[in-house]
Amino acid sequence: MKYLVLCLLCVGLSSSLWAQSDPNAPYQKDKNLPNFSLISVDGKEVTNKQMPTKYKYTFILIFSPDCSHCEHEAEELNKNMDKFKDVLFIWDSYRDMEAIKKFATKYNLAGKPNIIIGRDPGFTLPVFFRPRMTPFMAIYKNGLLVKIFEQGAEVGDLLKIVQGN
Repeated sequence: MKYLVLCLLCVGLSSSLWAQSDPNAPYQKDKNLPNFSLISVDGKEVTNKQMPTKYKYTFILIFSPDCSHCEHEAEELNKNMDKFKDVLFIWDSYRDMEAIKKFATKYNLAGKPNIIIGRDPGFTLPVFFRPRMTPFMAIYKNGLLVKIFEQGAEVGDLLKIVQGN
């Protein structure tokens, strides 16, 4: 029995260490919103310099259209979008644009004023954050890093941040 408990403890510790963020990732040293260029699903280039400034928070989500956790994140956020009026969502994927478009359509993400969804052809966001899994979420308030969610986030946790609780 002691052996089984020890094995489970070792597996748990190793998996939690693996899920930790890369200590050399640039966001660990630079807390400012990173420079990036995204090609949105409507074919327009969007850079960090062109983002609307009326939003207090910016949520950067690095996702994969075929990731079940990403699908769950999109579904939950979409259900609660009315609670995130002060948030600009930037959904970035490395996958092909057709898969991203299908994901955006399926989860009703395209065409909303506070959502930019597309592909970062220069991989600047993945290089800056070095996510180890998707969905990865970085939350910025007025351009400064507030919190990182390595494995996505619960809507309740996100609401606590934007509501100041």
